[in-house]
Amino acid sequence: MATAPPSARPPAGQSGLHVDGVDHLAFVTWKPRATVDFYTGALGMPLVHAITATGWVTEDYPDFVHFFFDMGAGNRIAFFYYFGLPEEDAPSDLMHRSRHLAFHVDTEKELLAWRTRLKAHGVRVTRPLAHELIESIYFDDPNGIQLEITRPLREMGPIDSRDAELTVRALADVAESPRPTVQALWQRKAELVRKSTEVEA
Repeated sequence: MATAPPSARPPAGQSGLHVDGVDHLAFVTWKPRATVDFYTGALGMPLVHAITATGWVTEDYPDFVHFFFDMGAGNRIAFFYYFGLPEEDAPSDLMHRSRHLAFHVDTEKELLAWRTRLKAHGVRVTRPLAHELIESIYFDDPNGIQLEITRPLREMGPIDSRDAELTVRALADVAESPRPTVQALWQRKAELVRKSTEVEA
């Protein structure tokens, strides 16, 4: 979530416009007390702002409170509490694990210290799990939002960007086919790699 240094950002294009990191991410809560206790206590994020409004934009928009916690590096996480809004059903396990927010730390020592702190606050947290370029721990907030704290195992470099470009180009092609599969993606990516190699030769 930290703002990338200018050298790590993609070219801005002719307009010279670019965004500068994340201002805030917003979620909905039906448990404001537990949410405040969790983010200020377990995660140590100061509560920095709250908006109270009777409706918004349209006449049928519910009254709400929108409150913000400071995540550091100019980033915030925010929650809406809507008065009278019925609580939604929990998402499927797959959607729960896919829609998550990851916080960055630099070292293994910090990652393990966060795991110890979370456990001391009674939070269920996974053991560190390494995958690709990062190692992470996972846990839920009181609203059922999956959170992650992650550290880099190595820096991302140009080869990672090149691989990502080929992978996502292949994915875009395969996802539009009648029966997309990961095997078809690998085949299409291999075709793109061969074409790229021929052009460079």
